[in-house]
Amino acid sequence: MGILDDVVINAKSVAEAVGRKAGQLVDVSKLHVSAAEVNAEITKRYQTLGQYVYENGREALAADPEAMGQMAELDGLQEQLSVINKELGDKQNKAVCPTCGRHCGSADTFCSTCGTRLQPEEPAEEPIPQEGGPNDEAAKAAAQGPAPTVSDIPPRDFP
Repeated sequence: MGILDDVVINAKSVAEAVGRKAGQLVDVSKLHVSAAEVNAEITKRYQTLGQYVYENGREALAADPEAMGQMAELDGLQEQLSVINKELGDKQNKAVCPTCGRHCGSADTFCSTCGTRLQPEEPAEEPIPQEGGPNDEAAKAAAQGPAPTVSDIPPRDFP
C-alpha cells in the first residue's frame, strides 16, 4: 500500500497546488476586470470633460491653435457622421434625430427620445385659383351678369 498512499498524497498536493493557482487566476482576473471598469470610467469622464470643453470653451481656447485645430477636425468628423447617419437612415427608411442622434421612423414627426421635431412644419397650401374657375371673382361676376343700376329697375305702380 505504500505506492498507493504516495499516489494519493501526491494527487492531494497537486490538487491543492492547482486550487491555489486557480484561486490566484481568479483573483488576477477579478483585478483585471476591476482595472478595466475603472479605466472605462476614466475614459467616460475624459469624454464628458472633453465634450464640455468643446461645447463651452471655444472662446477660452481661441488663442490655442492646436485646440482650435482639434475642434475643427472634430467638427468635420461630426459633419461626416451626420452624412453617414442620413444615408444609413435613408437605406433603412429611418430618420436620424438632429439633437440626440437616435434613429426614428421616417414617418415620425417627433423624436421619441428627446421630442425634437423631425419633419419641418409644412405651411398649408392655398388652392391656386384658375381663371374662370369657381374662385375667380371675375368669373363669378360674369356668371351673374352686370350689376343692376337704378335705371335697370322697372317702375312700380303704387295704389
